[in-house]
Amino acid sequence: MKQHEFNKQLFEFISFMPKIELHLHLEGAFTVETLFRLIKKYGGDSTIKSVDDIKKKFMYKSFNDFIETWYWKNNFFRKGEDFEISTYETLLGLKKQKVVYIEAFFSPWDFEKNGIPMEEITESVIYGCERAERDSGIRWKLIADLNRDHGPEAAFRRIEKIAVYKNRGIIGIGLGGNETLYPASLFTEVFRAARSLGLRRVAHAGEAAGAESVSSALFDLKAERIGHGVRAIEDARIIKILKESQTPLEVCITSNVLTGSVQSVTEHPVKQFIDHGLNVTINTDDPTMFNCTISDEYFLLLGVLKCSLSDIKRVCYNALNSSFLEQDVRNAYKSIFDDVWKHAPQNQLKQNEGTII
Repeated sequence: MKQHEFNKQLFEFISFMPKIELHLHLEGAFTVETLFRLIKKYGGDSTIKSVDDIKKKFMYKSFNDFIETWYWKNNFFRKGEDFEISTYETLLGLKKQKVVYIEAFFSPWDFEKNGIPMEEITESVIYGCERAERDSGIRWKLIADLNRDHGPEAAFRRIEKIAVYKNRGIIGIGLGGNETLYPASLFTEVFRAARSLGLRRVAHAGEAAGAESVSSALFDLKAERIGHGVRAIEDARIIKILKESQTPLEVCITSNVLTGSVQSVTEHPVKQFIDHGLNVTINTDDPTMFNCTISDEYFLLLGVLKCSLSDIKRVCYNALNSSFLEQDVRNAYKSIFDDVWKHAPQNQLKQNEGTII
């Protein structure tokens, strides 16, 4: 088989292999077609005359430009039905990318200034997820993302409200926002309270702030997974702890480059993490805002960062094993993964093959 034919076979396999995503924000994963319809529905921006105009707007000059664009698009989500439709279409799009299960962040409090109660948004998002599962088979759970910038007092109030939905698909809380101004240690009691309420706990750390942020998420918050974690590479002690604990890292390559957490794809530490034996998972963060897909992220591992297919196999199984799925459901997905991976390009897979648990 010629080299280019083999590469095509390899990339086709990655496109069609089953995937699990653990770090995606619904507010950054809408389809551009959904947003265009909302802009037409509510008006307010005469510069947007087509879907292509939205795509151009998602080309950022700086991180501040990205933040401004984030708040700009939020203005067009004004009713519960907007969230329901957006969630539904987002999950259908993920299913087309062979995502079989997702644990998605959502932030119902970010739209209070639009006059929509948190409860209405939550109900709408849940309904959108349920409808997508009925129509496509994609399975899902939700993680309510707390914003550090609003402080621990607001976080306490929010976890009490979100815990009401614990048996309706919401499994936990996340902690986003400004790591530097609002360090994880401020939220130690919040995470302890969330645990007592039966909520799973994840935290963004080591994205904008350094390795000490990862350390605080691990030891102060006792986070079960770390969102991003890329700057853990700055401290060998933290790398050692992550290896020994096998705390999952929700790595988002394109996002990290576009937000300036790393300077370029080639400088991203994810290959070093994999080589060190860390529990790496691959995710998209805000795929529409960053113009990427989950397959694109795996292609970066393969084509730019020179990971082996065995590395990719391990990362895929890491996502399954790091999920908050019940064990019987996880076992069922493992059988699906095993069946698909039997058909992987064997010449490539035998290179550096490792044991998948």
